[in-house]
Amino acid sequence: MIFLVVLAIGTLIALAAQAARRTVSLRQAARIGMAIAMVVAGISHLVRPLPFLQHLPAWVPAAELLIFVTGIAEVVLGLALLLPQPWRWRAGIALAAYLVAVFPANVYVAVAGVDVDGQPDGVYAWLRLPFQVLFIAWALWSTRPNSGDALRHRAATDPQVPERVRQ
Repeated sequence: MIFLVVLAIGTLIALAAQAARRTVSLRQAARIGMAIAMVVAGISHLVRPLPFLQHLPAWVPAAELLIFVTGIAEVVLGLALLLPQPWRWRAGIALAAYLVAVFPANVYVAVAGVDVDGQPDGVYAWLRLPFQVLFIAWALWSTRPNSGDALRHRAATDPQVPERVRQ
């Protein structure tokens, strides 16, 4: 649930910053919140790997390396959410795929009743599972191109489009 808290706080901070500039976009704030949450999660993998190692069954080879690589991947994906379109949308799709890929580790913790350092016991592991769907939807929705993005991209790259439209 720490991820959810960081996601919510990051999104609220981004909304507040936008409101101060009088340009409010919930989708942009949600994307910035997700970027912050992913970077924090990735850094957590690197500085405190034990809880993440506990999400893996004993038979997983090179578990420490896997946690290190996933930590780096989370930082990179988080930063990629801040790129302009069309890269932002691609980063959102990659993040959604990543979240699907790590979901079995969360299922393992719930099914096997693994005691994860820093997390409550009992039903908590089961309560976390539906949030993965929320995070996947959040990543896709917050990075989805606006209707004008495709037109601006075409205008910028197609030599047939008049110069006045490209600006």
